[in-house]
Amino acid sequence: MSESLAKKGRAQAYKMVQLQFGISLVLVLVGLLISWEVSVSLGVGSLIAVILHFIFATIVFRKSGAQAAHEIQKAFKFAESLKILLAIGLLAVAFAVLPVHPPSLLIGYVIIVLSQLFAPLIVKSS
Repeated sequence: MSESLAKKGRAQAYKMVQLQFGISLVLVLVGLLISWEVSVSLGVGSLIAVILHFIFATIVFRKSGAQAAHEIQKAFKFAESLKILLAIGLLAVAFAVLPVHPPSLLIGYVIIVLSQLFAPLIVKSS
């Protein structure tokens, strides 16, 4: 039973990552209405967030069950720490290396992060 719960949770997490990727594509298209630079910036910012959420979901949903509770807790802490460190690193690299519009990059990132607030409404358990 715990394995099926883990699979269900993993499926929901990946479904949310797919939805966030879709939102990223919409942001890129909306950005094209403004300029190429804004479009790329929105895309880079939103994809950074999507990649981080995918990594987090992959790490957290590796184990399942009550007997693995301690391992799950450790995985959650590790995944969240890694997510924060990677976010800092990837955003710093994007600002330093890529020809981006900084406000647009941050807007793309924030929109994807905020989309998590609506996850319970969008990704329903089946």
